[in-house]
Amino acid sequence: MADVKLNALIDGLSGKIGKNVVMRQREGRTFLTSRAKGSGTVSEKQRTQRERFQKAVDFGKSVIQTPALKAEYEAIAKKQSFISPYTAAVTDYLTAPKIAKVDTTDYQGLAGNKVVVFGTSDYKFIAVNIAIQLADGTIVESGEATSTGTRLQWTYVATQNAPVLEGLKVIVTATDRPGNSTKSEQLL
Repeated sequence: MADVKLNALIDGLSGKIGKNVVMRQREGRTFLTSRAKGSGTVSEKQRTQRERFQKAVDFGKSVIQTPALKAEYEAIAKKQSFISPYTAAVTDYLTAPKIAKVDTTDYQGLAGNKVVVFGTSDYKFIAVNIAIQLADGTIVESGEATSTGTRLQWTYVATQNAPVLEGLKVIVTATDRPGNSTKSEQLL
């Protein structure tokens, strides 16, 4: 890939030149690259990935049409050096949320005890579900955690007493704005 500098003739141009050369624009710079060549056949994995990427593009377009979401993704784009809020939204769609920490120090198996979940600051959760499970797989209780307002810290207050602490498991499912979910399990 050639980076074209100080050439007024082609500055700002993009598109195909002949059969093998393509001009592209990225962050105000002009690049010359060779044309990508495909095999002509599309595998099932490629088809699935293309569908997923199309959904990410649709999500990105919907974000920039909603002023509040666009502002949120503008902040993310600036922080992470993305080109635009659209790029940040597409990246969010294609990236599963990350649970930074599950704090169970205040949970002793009693009603009123708390489980606190921390997310990363990159992309925030919109929902966090907590399930308390016995060693045999029986769910003692489950429910939604509440956000402290920043959507980076979520607190779940237990409503049931667990019959035993040994083998008790806390299962956290966090979901981000595009609907991606991630799970974390912690044995007490």
